[in-house]
Amino acid sequence: MSFLRTLGWLTRRSAKNAELRDELRFHLEQDEDDLREHGAPGDEARRTARRGLGNLARVEEDTRAAWGWGGLEQFGRDVKYGLRQIRRHGALSAIAIATLALGIGGVAAMFSAVETVLLRPLPYADADRLVMIWLDMAKTDVTTKHNATPAEWLEWRRRNTVFSDLATSQPTDGVLSGDGGPEQVPARKVSWTFWSVLGTSPMIGRAFTEAEDLENVRVAVISHGLWQRRFGGSPDIVGRTIAINDEPYQVIGVMPPGFYFLPARDIDLWMPASFPPWMRTNFSWHNAQVVARLAPGVTLEQAQQSMSALSLELTAKDERGPHSVTIVPLRDEIAGRTRTALILLLCASAAVLLIACVNLANLLLSRGATRGQEVAVRTALGASRARLVAQLLTESLVLAACGTLAGLLLALPVMRFLERLIPEAMSPARLALNWRVLAFAACAGGAAVLAFGLAPALGASRRPPQLGLRDGRRAIGPRSHWLRYSLIVVETALAVVLLTCGGLLLQTFQHLRQTDIGFQSERLLTFETPLFRYKDFDRRVAFVEAEVEKVRTIPGVVGAAAINLIPFTNFASATFYQLEGQPQHSVPTQVALVRNVTRDYFTTVGARMVEGRFFETTDRRASMPVAIINEPMARRHFGDQSALGHRFKFGELGDEGYLYTIVGVVRQIPETGVLDDAKPVVYRVFEQCDQIGDTKAALVVRTAVEPASIVPAVRQAIWSLDSNQPLARIQTMEDIIERQLSTPSQSSALLGAFAVLALLLASLGIYGVLSHAVAQRTNEIGVRMALGATSGRILLFFGSRGLMLTLAGLSIGLGLAAIAARWMTTLLYGFGPDYAATAGVVSAVLVTVAALACLVPARRAAHINPVAALRSD
Repeated sequence: MSFLRTLGWLTRRSAKNAELRDELRFHLEQDEDDLREHGAPGDEARRTARRGLGNLARVEEDTRAAWGWGGLEQFGRDVKYGLRQIRRHGALSAIAIATLALGIGGVAAMFSAVETVLLRPLPYADADRLVMIWLDMAKTDVTTKHNATPAEWLEWRRRNTVFSDLATSQPTDGVLSGDGGPEQVPARKVSWTFWSVLGTSPMIGRAFTEAEDLENVRVAVISHGLWQRRFGGSPDIVGRTIAINDEPYQVIGVMPPGFYFLPARDIDLWMPASFPPWMRTNFSWHNAQVVARLAPGVTLEQAQQSMSALSLELTAKDERGPHSVTIVPLRDEIAGRTRTALILLLCASAAVLLIACVNLANLLLSRGATRGQEVAVRTALGASRARLVAQLLTESLVLAACGTLAGLLLALPVMRFLERLIPEAMSPARLALNWRVLAFAACAGGAAVLAFGLAPALGASRRPPQLGLRDGRRAIGPRSHWLRYSLIVVETALAVVLLTCGGLLLQTFQHLRQTDIGFQSERLLTFETPLFRYKDFDRRVAFVEAEVEKVRTIPGVVGAAAINLIPFTNFASATFYQLEGQPQHSVPTQVALVRNVTRDYFTTVGARMVEGRFFETTDRRASMPVAIINEPMARRHFGDQSALGHRFKFGELGDEGYLYTIVGVVRQIPETGVLDDAKPVVYRVFEQCDQIGDTKAALVVRTAVEPASIVPAVRQAIWSLDSNQPLARIQTMEDIIERQLSTPSQSSALLGAFAVLALLLASLGIYGVLSHAVAQRTNEIGVRMALGATSGRILLFFGSRGLMLTLAGLSIGLGLAAIAARWMTTLLYGFGPDYAATAGVVSAVLVTVAALACLVPARRAAHINPVAALRSD
């Protein structure tokens, strides 16, 4: 309350001061009148009254101190003095504010990304207790994350003791029709427990019930975005029947805006999973992604141990061998590799801010040396050391406040760039200057004040006043020299760490860019068309071949083909296989990705044949089943021998199925992602696939013109075959690759920018320290030269000092960089960059830049006129 009262008084400060002066004047006049009434002459009465009341200015100050705003008034005066100092030293202050703006702006922008991805609450209740459960089937190498089966999910629900509940979901697509043109939207089939596990519910209507899930009732919950975009935010949407995949579904709820779940933010439909009875007891149909909520009091470690034991027990008799589970916190699952990248970049931006503070500390140390007389006079007039430190820190605070404001303005465009780092599951989240970012920027500014202002303030206040009065502008001791040299070593070491880490990331990115993806990605248009409308397998195959033939007739199209999954879609559709003659026990370790293609697929995408042939027109449904495998699969089983002619069983191994004959081996294509290692892949012709086939096809179209220019013609061509057929996910292959490389690309670019900035600041720091040393020692240089020292010796003296500081920082920095390189291995994507070469290049660049920074002040020292230098004392 006293603070609020003090603030209230401050708002009426002028009026209170006027009242105080009036009251003192009244008392003075009263005393004068009393003295005159007792016979004192006029002038004597006035003097006596004034002596009795004392020093009016002192009385006013004591009274204001008693009111409790003395400290604030003092702070206000120091702030005004700090602003005057900024105006008086305009160029110096501008450099300081710009340096701080770069540091604080960078760290604020990076924190906004960290806050959005790692700190901002997820749109679920008590989200820290949500986890994802993946099967740990380490014997297979196709994917590191294996979905559970619906049967496992049901058993886990029934027998676990560590979760409040578990839910399952499957990514899918839904085609809307009837309200506008056909539109394919991302959808998800979820169990009825999905909503209670996440602790969320629709903003309008309700979620579906257990009975609706089990009885396969056609109900749907839609996203807020779909409600607004397609249905105009109609208030009567709940209860309305819409067509999804040509089936009538009743809308029963609308999710709130901002709700999202894996794998992407733009899910528009949620429908009941409705597992059929055969799937509920099948332990080989791995299509259930399981999310669970930890029970109260259960830790992640306890849940891991309990569920591992339960999974091993459930799969003890599995022909593929028992397997455990891996439990991952939901936030870590969403953030993925972005987590390490963001933390690394936040550390890098903090290092740049620290380097900026070190430079400013050196600058203020130099400036403090020139204020020796001012500080000495203040001390002689009675200012305590605490008062001097408070005043100097307030001046630093004013500088930091200006730098923080400028940094926040600088952070805004940087935040737009950083939005590309947000994981797909959370995009398109917007980075904003919310209260957390503003509070962090304020804390960074406060920390910067202590980092660059405390040492100069303590150093300036510690100096004896007689020394300041005697030596004036040259009053600086050996302790300050060592402090400044130490700061140079620190910022040089930080710059080396950033340069080395940036070099390693750049090497990794260049490696990813130059990695052979197995085909030609230029001028390759891709899009998807759903096939659910064609219930019969033969009709699906016929439609796929018809749309391929239709697209080929479009002017500008060089070739067209189809595949069930576009390369780099992060979708690992895989199954076990068994080579002819192999024992059954070899099956658990043999899994391959499945890709179904049309005959011209490989020639259309420009894949390279290693041996054998591509698919031909003679590879029909009625003919011998054939398959093409990739290099990793051929190397796994046949080594240097030819794989042609060998046969293998694929799919449901317990059933009588096709024995596919290998007719070709193609160059490996990283089907699941550009950043992933190539896995064994089996390519089959659409016509020879399992009868259940695929429910969608993706077309790849090679063009001689800009791919985007033929999209309208492609759409018309598809609609000429089926007017209700939507074209979804229209994108070029280059766009897909660019999006996959966005995280390493942005990380490399940002870290490279921070590293260059750090190098620039470090070189400026070396230049500033040496320049100041030359200025301080001008008289000494004059004496040395008068005694016979040559210009070359003076040049060598100052140049070698700067280079010694650089080499000390380089040695420390290389050691720290080696530690940092081990920590950032997850960002290297399995690639081992050449650390020694990077360290060599960084060392050469740093020494070269530092030598240039040393050369200018050293040459200035070497060309000093000794006579003028001696006169300058």
